[in-house]
Amino acid sequence: MSSMRSDSIAARERRAVITTAELLALGVMVVVVCWLIFPRDLADSLRAAEMDAVSLSYSNAWLRAEPNDFPLRLLLAEELIELGRFDEAYEQLDYVAANAGSDRFLLRQQWLQARMPFVALMAVPPEYRHDDPLQEQALEALLALRPEDLDYRQLERYAEMALILGRPDRAVAAYHQLAERQDNPAGWYRRAGDAFLARGRYQEAAQEYLLAMGARAGTDGARDDFLTAMATLQAGGYLDQALREARRYERAFLADNEVLFRLMKLAQAAGNAQRAEYYASLLLRLRDRAAPAAIGPAEGQP
Repeated sequence: MSSMRSDSIAARERRAVITTAELLALGVMVVVVCWLIFPRDLADSLRAAEMDAVSLSYSNAWLRAEPNDFPLRLLLAEELIELGRFDEAYEQLDYVAANAGSDRFLLRQQWLQARMPFVALMAVPPEYRHDDPLQEQALEALLALRPEDLDYRQLERYAEMALILGRPDRAVAAYHQLAERQDNPAGWYRRAGDAFLARGRYQEAAQEYLLAMGARAGTDGARDDFLTAMATLQAGGYLDQALREARRYERAFLADNEVLFRLMKLAQAAGNAQRAEYYASLLLRLRDRAAPAAIGPAEGQP
């Protein structure tokens, strides 16, 4: 009797187990039913969802029913790239390249295709990257892209990729694109200057800081940008150029004690005594104006 009961329980447990294939089929069925009931809502939800194992599975099922949902297919490809599942990502991107007629989709497809070797390279330990073939592949893919074709988020990633791959000029091109699309572009010019400065390209860095200064004229930030540009040229040993740039832009700062003091020290370092005396005289004049009037006896008093 006990044996029969055990056999019955085991049989029920075997029947209760759902295989992976059955679970996947059930998922597809759920997606299809949802699509029949509210297809637009489901598609929008998948595109907006944070990708995880479940949403990846649902996205694949949805694309079997709606293969030309290119926004979702591109989103899926992007997630697969970040997960390092490059063969699957290539399949999605190849489908977009072959079937999407819109430039909007094709440009994004090209961006993701170009990003793949870089993501693969980042999985290589840093000490081995330089000799890895992926280094050259990633750089070629980067140079094949045009920053003007990229959206805001892509441009930021492009600049990051360019800096890691040792091409600050391409990062600066991306920063300039970002600056042109902003009402307050000075921050992007500052980042461009920092990119050049990190590679010891002092003259180019100074020009970027001066662009930042021009973008926020009349503010404290402009003063900081001006001083940074002068300090950058001085650090690179370009003292005469620093003095030339100072004379070009100094008018806006001649009432600033710190700027005058820094320019005086710059002129002294450059061995230009005449210019140093000029800044020193302006500095003394400012200090005289700021000094309180001498207090003497009131009129009629001894």
